[in-house]
Amino acid sequence: MKKIIISLLFLLSNAIFYGQNQERLSVHFFDIPENLESEFLKFNSEVNTVLENAGYGKSFYKLYKVKKEDENKTLRYFQISSYTSDKHYEMTHNVSDEYKNLWDKMWDSDIGKKVWTFDNKTHIYRKVFRVYN
Repeated sequence: MKKIIISLLFLLSNAIFYGQNQERLSVHFFDIPENLESEFLKFNSEVNTVLENAGYGKSFYKLYKVKKEDENKTLRYFQISSYTSDKHYEMTHNVSDEYKNLWDKMWDSDIGKKVWTFDNKTHIYRKVFRVYN
């Protein structure tokens, strides 16, 4: 019995350790045409509101932009979201019908066609995992 308890504790501690090791970020570098910026900001705000109401915290998708005078002419926007695990990622992406409908509507809009292109030239997307030293 003692061996079983020790084995279970060992497995549990490893599960906790490796579970924490799944921490990851989703990062996007992209451009937003000037005429679509307000529409994109509205969409991002609506998505964040749905996630906040579902208990995932305020400003889940954080959006950044380089200064106007910055020399970079492309990939001037950066969006980041943080996840504790792959399960957490899936949960936030399948949170409700309202969330799904927002994204479905976006894919059919100019934002979907001109911003969320995922072509590695005008929109770079990476899922990155934390490196422990």
